Amino acid sequence: MECDVLFLGYGPITHAFSKKLTASGQRVIAVTETPITSTTGAEFPKSLFQIMSWADVLNTQIQSDSTYVCWRQSPQNRVLGSEITDWVKSVNLKTNKIHHLSSASVYKGEQLVFSESDYDFYKGAARLNSKQELEALVLGISREKQTTFVNYRISNVYGKGIRQGFINESIKNVKDHQPICIYKNIDLIRDYLLIDDLIHALDNLRLHRYPDEILNISTGHGVAISEVISHLRISMSEEFKFREVEAPDETLLRSVLSCNILERTIPWKPQGLYESLGRLFQEMA
Repeated sequence: MECDVLFLGYGPITHAFSKKLTASGQRVIAVTETPITSTTGAEFPKSLFQIMSWADVLNTQIQSDSTYVCWRQSPQNRVLGSEITDWVKSVNLKTNKIHHLSSASVYKGEQLVFSESDYDFYKGAARLNSKQELEALVLGISREKQTTFVNYRISNVYGKGIRQGFINESIKNVKDHQPICIYKNIDLIRDYLLIDDLIHALDNLRLHRYPDEILNISTGHGVAISEVISHLRISMSEEFKFREVEAPDETLLRSVLSCNILERTIPWKPQGLYESLGRLFQEMA
């Protein structure tokens, strides 16, 4: 079985990316245990888009130009954990390049902006968090397969179709007349990336001969939670209620990723948060 793009894991980001890929005639296979509704499947040409379960793919040979590892957590935590990683390592998967969709959660510290060199998964830390462990796992698989590898560290994604994250959850809560959840006495600063811009970056980077193995995908600009709420008030014209909770241990007060290398690699002008909040509110109506 051959395809242009193979997704190991499927969610809102890979769904949006699949729409972009199939629109340009690319053949896509998505491997997931997440139920895909008939309505979702109807959005794609049957000749270009196929969903497979892990149980089915373990007995299948697939050859892809690009393979995207999109696990939210290590497959070792699943019933087919070792079988999954063994299949990815085996000759049953032949691929020219492995792309890993990671996150800003790998970074720790109090820096104003995190660059790619601020966490090195070659060295690792004495105690790795779950995202760092996942990066190390995928790197090890790629080395064992001796294939080209790039690790994308993605900042906080928001936009149409996204189910998680402060912005989307807050808009949904306000529309449902539920309180917005915030941390007590903490005004977090985050780098918010519109899903449309993320898909633009992934599409441009797919066939790019990027020489390094780590790349941030971000806006490079930090926005405080209080600022987000102020602009939501302007965009939504709704009464807000809040529910304050304690912040988890080791919560970073500031997490902003440098996009300097990305700007030198592809055309990159991400949309500002405030430009898109009003439109997102209408889209989620």
